[in-house]
Amino acid sequence: MTGLDTSILLFYVAGILAFSYRLHRRHPTQDVFLAGRTMGWFPIGLSVMITLFSAVNFVAFPAEIIEHGLYVWAALPVFVLVAIPVTRLFIPFFHRMQLTSVYAYLEHRFDRRVRLLAAGLFIFWRLCWMATALYATAQLLSVVTGLSHTLLIIVAGGVAAFYTAIGGIRTVMWTDVIQFVILLTGIGGAFWIAWGAPGPGWNDFWAQARISGALQPFAPFDPEFLSWRPTVRITLWSGLIGTFVAFLTRYGADQMVVQRYFTARNLDAAVRGFWWNILAALTALLLLSALGLAIAAGPVDDTLPAMARLGAFAKGLPFGLTGLLAAGLLAATMSSIDSGLNSCLASWMTDFEGRTGGPAINWRQERRYRTLVAVLAVSAILLAFVVGRAGDLFSIVNRVINGVGSPLLALILLAMFSRACNARGAWIGGWVGILASVTISFSWDGLALHYYAVVNLLITILACRLAAASTRRQDPVTPEQLTWMFSTNGT
Repeated sequence: MTGLDTSILLFYVAGILAFSYRLHRRHPTQDVFLAGRTMGWFPIGLSVMITLFSAVNFVAFPAEIIEHGLYVWAALPVFVLVAIPVTRLFIPFFHRMQLTSVYAYLEHRFDRRVRLLAAGLFIFWRLCWMATALYATAQLLSVVTGLSHTLLIIVAGGVAAFYTAIGGIRTVMWTDVIQFVILLTGIGGAFWIAWGAPGPGWNDFWAQARISGALQPFAPFDPEFLSWRPTVRITLWSGLIGTFVAFLTRYGADQMVVQRYFTARNLDAAVRGFWWNILAALTALLLLSALGLAIAAGPVDDTLPAMARLGAFAKGLPFGLTGLLAAGLLAATMSSIDSGLNSCLASWMTDFEGRTGGPAINWRQERRYRTLVAVLAVSAILLAFVVGRAGDLFSIVNRVINGVGSPLLALILLAMFSRACNARGAWIGGWVGILASVTISFSWDGLALHYYAVVNLLITILACRLAAASTRRQDPVTPEQLTWMFSTNGT
């Protein structure tokens, strides 16, 4: 990178640290997990979006288009489709409980074992996610900057851990807002340059994109895209069904996201924030799609692998845009790491340690919170060095990240809708679903990428129902549990 690019990147890192420290000074004794339930729809929406977006999308989405085409567009309508159950059912259901951890609901519905099982899976799941984000960032930034892959993983994880430790959820969410702006500016600037690169006009651009295969499955049309066969890598149906399950897991059973509903000042803020997240996510993904198409149709050597072409393009950007794009990539990464760290610790300290008392933590708890942030960050950094062995980034996201999260959704759905499922069934079936999901996601090749989430969900639900049916004693929802569910004083 040039001196200007390096200066932009360093200025971004310094600015984020300074902002987080200033916010901490304004709120020295704060609710590190819920921000006093005072957040509005704007920071909630952008925080949810960029938290789930991460560097994996930043890198994997355009790389997938360069390598395979527009098959990934099958998932875009799901953003709107999933909003129906999320805004009308999940957000109102959980917001009225006034919880810190969503998995506390599983203890009231089933028992403490099920709560701890879900919380443990969530922490493992998000550790994998954070490691994947760090790996994706370092993979591209090492090409762009020439810096060591190891150094970049450590720096990105360390900076995010620092401001998460000193600030809590309020700092995390407002930092996410700034990082969304950086991210969108970086993508937009890169897209602007790339779009003008292919040739003199629109016709030339689309011709080059078609020749490169980046317009598949639409031009030329691929009949396999409409196939129902579950072994086709991506089809319209696997994209719609599988992504719906994956998104429902994210928005309805993921502590990292549901925790943001809990920070809302009221239900309307939570719902409006969700819709704002959908708009922001679609905007970012469409920009990344355009960037991928422009690179596929552009002058970069098309014999190179997709990741190498993306890196070569980023290195060739003028006017400091390489530094801005690198800052955007780093922003996407740190937004995932900070949110992952805070939500994992919210689950650990609430579900496992049973922290009680008021929303603001005392100095001993704050010191323990910071220590645990460091421990969790180190774990994610170490895991990032091995996560790349699971395959290309797009496969890692859909096979491992989306697939392993499905048992969480299964437990939440059974708790909400199945009166026949008892604690024993949820406990045994949950373990069966988790072990099956990990085995399938890591070792079963050949299934359509988006179907891993669906298969793992169905296996967990079936295992829970069979385990519940195998016991003579049924323990359906009691009147007391129903009263708690719909009260505003759940703990």
